[in-house]
Amino acid sequence: MDKEFFSRYPVPPDSGKEFNIVKYGAVGDGKKLNTIAIQKALDDCGNSGGGKVIIPKGSFMTGTIHIKSNTHLLVEEGAEILGSPNKVDYPYQPPYNTRYRDIKNTHRALVCASGQKNIMVSGQGTINGNARSDSKGDFQDTGNNVYRPTLFWMEDCTDIIVKEVTFRQSLMWTSVYESCKHLWIDKVRITENYFYNADGIDILDCEDFLIENCDINADDDGICLKSGASYGCNRGVVRNNRVRSLCNAIKMGTGSGGGFRNILIENCEVWQTVISGIALQIVDGGIMENIIVRNITMKGVGTPVNIRLGDRNRGYAGQKTVQTGIIRNVYLGNITATVNEIERYNEPERQHHPYLPYTSSLTGIPGHYIEDVTIENVTVTILGGFPVRKAEESLRPIDEKSNKYPENRMFGVLPSHGFYLRHIRGIKMSNINIITRQEDELPVFMLEDVHDAGFTAIRGENKLLTPLISLQPDCSNIRLG
Repeated sequence: MDKEFFSRYPVPPDSGKEFNIVKYGAVGDGKKLNTIAIQKALDDCGNSGGGKVIIPKGSFMTGTIHIKSNTHLLVEEGAEILGSPNKVDYPYQPPYNTRYRDIKNTHRALVCASGQKNIMVSGQGTINGNARSDSKGDFQDTGNNVYRPTLFWMEDCTDIIVKEVTFRQSLMWTSVYESCKHLWIDKVRITENYFYNADGIDILDCEDFLIENCDINADDDGICLKSGASYGCNRGVVRNNRVRSLCNAIKMGTGSGGGFRNILIENCEVWQTVISGIALQIVDGGIMENIIVRNITMKGVGTPVNIRLGDRNRGYAGQKTVQTGIIRNVYLGNITATVNEIERYNEPERQHHPYLPYTSSLTGIPGHYIEDVTIENVTVTILGGFPVRKAEESLRPIDEKSNKYPENRMFGVLPSHGFYLRHIRGIKMSNINIITRQEDELPVFMLEDVHDAGFTAIRGENKLLTPLISLQPDCSNIRLG
């Protein structure tokens, strides 16, 4: 699939011109504010037709800076773009063409570009948001979303390469790409994100994008696709990444007004993730279709798979009438996962998100089915941390909560410990192995309002004699092989 739309990678800008920020008066002592000097170098580069803006060895503190077209921002080894600790240095940016509802009031960033083309950001250096959990600066209150800037923001840009650079200590979302085309993110490292909402990589309504070979450790979602425009996210590949998150590792949603089409996620490692390893969610009226997730290893996750169709129905920006969305044509294959509570490595992590593991689930809502799903070659081993329940609790009715924020824990403890399937039409599951090391009395699979389903080579291993599959009376045409 990737060859079809990535036949042309973005080409690095290279005019031969170089603009070293030190020659513009920038001082890399970690104390002087260098916003004017760095911006002047960027402006001269863009105004002269492009070139390379060099951040040399040193720690260069700055407020908001803007990258222009045909610019290669090179952050050299030992170099650091250091965010100012003061809110006044991040002025509100009038959106170039912002469509995404959730962020219309938080349009601030350290490094940004709007409406530009042919941009590259690379190097062995670091872009540091300076968000220390013990900060005595303006950003000690992490709940103030209006003033917390993102670390890196590009909107309505074309032909972008972000390669090898390290992002750390973001105050808000770490790296955001909104309504961009032809985007290549390669070998990026994201770490030390201790503040709430510090996602790793956010893709908003982009098309023709490739995210590969990245190493991400984020407080919030690791790699997250969102949609607030009518056209949504289209033609994207996420591959060969290593992701850890105190929330979801790889996610589509929650914002889903336009939806997600033609997305391939493959060959990724998920480790120590509190909520879901893979989360696919349509709750705002969009369409999710032609999704492939394959060759995924999860080591210590709360929930391996969470797929949710709901009707919160916020729609995309400017939409007046919103209908319930669609999820169809989804493939998940070759997934190996261990379920357990994660290890927390420092005090800020121990203070965040004390959630327990929950059952993998695929849930639509009455009258609106998740359609045409194939899941095969999956092994899930539940090691611990899972809420252990008695057999009679499998009879507990589960509220629909159709318009609620979608998450693995939204229904509470579900009536099965392997997969919970509800409101689905057309699902095939084969070679599924669920192993639990706890004495859980719930069935392995629970099916409610599931139709036209086929199950082949389904296995459950438990210390107790629990049912493998529990079918509710409202199911039809269920084939067991």
